[in-house]
Amino acid sequence: MAASALGVATEASLADYFRLTRAQARDAIAVLCAEGCIEEVRVVGWRDTAYLWSAARVPRSVHVEALVSPFDSLVWHRPRTEALFGVRYRLEIYTPAPQRIHGYYVLPFVFGDTIGARVDLKADRAAGVLRVPQLTWEPGAPPEAREALERELEALAGWLGLADVAGPGLR
Repeated sequence: MAASALGVATEASLADYFRLTRAQARDAIAVLCAEGCIEEVRVVGWRDTAYLWSAARVPRSVHVEALVSPFDSLVWHRPRTEALFGVRYRLEIYTPAPQRIHGYYVLPFVFGDTIGARVDLKADRAAGVLRVPQLTWEPGAPPEAREALERELEALAGWLGLADVAGPGLR
């Protein structure tokens, strides 16, 4: 199941998905390789061996615009996030406020095949506003990512029953 969900992953990422020990993951990987469910591959830029789910398909292009929960499997194993996106992402809720870099409850914004921004969010239910106390754009984020992020924030506000979005750098 982890291999299917992740598509391509290292032993460490496969183990982390269900919080297995590396030994348990190694045993499962051996079985999945023997059954033809996964195959050993090399991923450019990755130090460790990776395993590709046999039914995984590599798209010609990636068209994604999504705010991602810090607890989503795409980003919860931080070393995998760094390997996939080249971004060191950390949830800073337990970091003392003066030491936070990107904010209290930061969601990565995936645009295409990159993390284009990090968005600190706060639902101000009394005012009916989704507040963005801090917005950090990643180097190289394309200009069109701004409109896409604004659409995502408006959709999230609506889903939360909030009427508006407010924050620095937003229209």
